[in-house]
Amino acid sequence: MRNTLALWLMSLSVLFAQEPSNMHKQLLEKVAPSIVTVRVVMKYEFKAGDESESSEQKFSMQGAVVSADGLVLLSAMPLTAESLKQMMGVESDQEERFDFKLTPQSFKVIFGQESKEYEATLVATDSQLGLAFLKIKDLEGRTVAPIQFKDTPLSIGQELYTVSRLPKGFDYAPYFSSGRVIGEVSKPRKAFLMEGNISELGLPVYTLSGEAVGVAVLMGHGLKRDDESDFGFSMSFGGQGGTTMFILPVSTVKPLIEQAAKRAVSSE
Repeated sequence: MRNTLALWLMSLSVLFAQEPSNMHKQLLEKVAPSIVTVRVVMKYEFKAGDESESSEQKFSMQGAVVSADGLVLLSAMPLTAESLKQMMGVESDQEERFDFKLTPQSFKVIFGQESKEYEATLVATDSQLGLAFLKIKDLEGRTVAPIQFKDTPLSIGQELYTVSRLPKGFDYAPYFSSGRVIGEVSKPRKAFLMEGNISELGLPVYTLSGEAVGVAVLMGHGLKRDDESDFGFSMSFGGQGGTTMFILPVSTVKPLIEQAAKRAVSSE
């Protein structure tokens, strides 16, 4: 009897030890088809006093398909001058000393680990929230699986995950990152403070069961440099201009998706 009980307990412990890893694998398999790679060609123009410089840069980033007709959510940070200034902590009085302009030249969307590229256009940006939306011009009959957001309350201590993709050199392999909710703010807008290794801006965050419950963004407090700064915050979270990683709830994200979808239709 004792041997039977011991074997049963051992089997149960093995089952529970394996369950989290299986769930992580299931999360990756569920979400990865909706995570795309975006190849960007961007023209940068910089001016300071009488000197000016321009260059064309190519880079890739990741996005999430959020509609069946090819609307893609991604970070606006490298795509708009306003978002870039916010990330760098550039204030209005400093803008007089220099100016820079970003002009998108092309966007190409890659699904999974394929080589085929789909042309896309930039249809909407929100520089305050650091989010942007692309619309794939022609899916050529392809069926896509959009991310389905669920307006679920987040709680302090809750574990959350993002799913992204590695660069081309690593065959666009999908991977997940994890983090934990450690605080909630109401100003400058409702958002949840994160800790952990999540760094994928503009991508949805998920529960372990795969429910999309928010989007990761950089958010600043909006105070000027000559206002009182907080030493503890700066040491703990760093960031230029008081910016750090937050999660925007679904109640904030969904209206943006709806507006971007309408703008995409009107621009066709």
